[in-house]
Amino acid sequence: MEHAQGIGVGQAAVGRRLAYRTGYAQYYQFAAERPGYFLPGAALILLVGFVLRMWNLGSASLWTDEVLTAVRASVSLRDSFNSILSTGNQTPIYFISLQLLPSFDETLLRLPSALMGLFGIALLMFVAVRLYGRYELALWAGALLAVNPYHVWLSRTARPYAMIFVLSLFISYSFLMMARGKQSRMRWILFTAASLMAYLTHYSAAALLAAQFVSFVFLMRDRRQFFIRWMIAQACAAVPVLIWLYVLSRHPIAVGPAWVPTPDLRDIPLTIWAMTLGYTGALKWYMVPALMIVSASLVFGMFYAVREGRRSPDNFYWFWLIVAPLVPVFLISAFIVSFYVDRYFMIFLPALVLLIPLIWTRLPRQLWQIALAVVIVTNTHNVLLAFSDGSYVRADWRGAADYVESNFRPGDQIMIERTNVQQAFMRYFEPPEAGIDSHLILMSDKPDLEAVEQNSRRIWVVYRNPIEDVHRQGVMPDFNPFRPGQSSMGDWLAEHRDQVVAHGKYNGVRVLLLDLRLPVMASEVPAR
Repeated sequence: MEHAQGIGVGQAAVGRRLAYRTGYAQYYQFAAERPGYFLPGAALILLVGFVLRMWNLGSASLWTDEVLTAVRASVSLRDSFNSILSTGNQTPIYFISLQLLPSFDETLLRLPSALMGLFGIALLMFVAVRLYGRYELALWAGALLAVNPYHVWLSRTARPYAMIFVLSLFISYSFLMMARGKQSRMRWILFTAASLMAYLTHYSAAALLAAQFVSFVFLMRDRRQFFIRWMIAQACAAVPVLIWLYVLSRHPIAVGPAWVPTPDLRDIPLTIWAMTLGYTGALKWYMVPALMIVSASLVFGMFYAVREGRRSPDNFYWFWLIVAPLVPVFLISAFIVSFYVDRYFMIFLPALVLLIPLIWTRLPRQLWQIALAVVIVTNTHNVLLAFSDGSYVRADWRGAADYVESNFRPGDQIMIERTNVQQAFMRYFEPPEAGIDSHLILMSDKPDLEAVEQNSRRIWVVYRNPIEDVHRQGVMPDFNPFRPGQSSMGDWLAEHRDQVVAHGKYNGVRVLLLDLRLPVMASEVPAR
């Protein structure tokens, strides 16, 4: 009797595994052969993606985070590690890898991200075909990513976000293929190596582990052997990042997430807006149809992903890849310490760009093609508009530095808020005289401002935009440099507004020249 019961349990387990695997075949329509239009269409999509990511790649000045990347790519390995450790919120793989590549100008520094962004488009189309067997779906998903403003901007940035997308997509694809039973030694090795790299590229990669674990809990509780192998792979992949965290715990952290505001519930839809259409701070009329389409797509897509989890295990995984980073980060940011920044969510962009076309293909063909075309046209317009109006330039340090250079006089001083702003400005500023460092005043060093005012004649104030926005990837909203309460520099400028004799305005930065010999009207000085 016990033997017979054992056979019954074993048959039930086999039946569940077969149901999991055959769920794909029941749900998806596999293409019998590749259609003739696929390769030309894929080539066109890659060409568009290449142009948008490479156009004028080195024209924009590096913004402060990119300058930090440039420093880490050019200094010694020891100094680079110390710089990464001092921030506390970053991991080393991306920055250390740049030391192996030429990076002496803006184009070369950003080129790895741009090429990684292009590779991400190709990989997405490959994954769509391999997982769903639908070539048309692959083209629509590739087109959505090629013109996605969020992905375009972060692929044009010397930061690790385009690399995160590729790692997230490859790891997810490998896991889902192995869940189908397509396991091999090489696939396990590649899965483990990619997971290791992801964990050392960004802390948000932990969402991959969480989404995979949830898939085991809900869909593969009887896949014991697969789960054990997965656990061994995760343990091997986690060792380097655990060592990194131990070293980090013993290193002083000079930079924290204090600038990140506490999010509220409206930040979640703004994040989706930013990641699908590119958030600019203003909802223009022409964006409304596309915003309605992506909103409806994600609501229904995530609903069906949960409801039909066993019939469509891939979509169930994509659902959790979105939820795993978004919900915990929001809750921790709302109640403990905020690190809610949209670019940190690149880890789940693959899920977004796959779920959007997947849900629309349930509808009549003509309707979903029109819907996706509206999103693609809207995103293309947004990217091209940013190129034409210059709003893709986050901070124009080159323009600010040229302005000071052309009007600098011997004895002038330069006031800057903190070290990272100094690094950005000095990258483009060519001092007209030797020993310019002795002319620099850092507000973060808390100088004796009364002594500065008494002993100085002319001071150039280089004021970085104090407005931070966790959703925008391009230029921030304009600001009033004389408004007190924004920063210590803003407070000081408000008191000395009458002494401003020249004022240069650039994306993300203001340059003001003060003549301290001029009188200050007492009635004009705002109260602190």
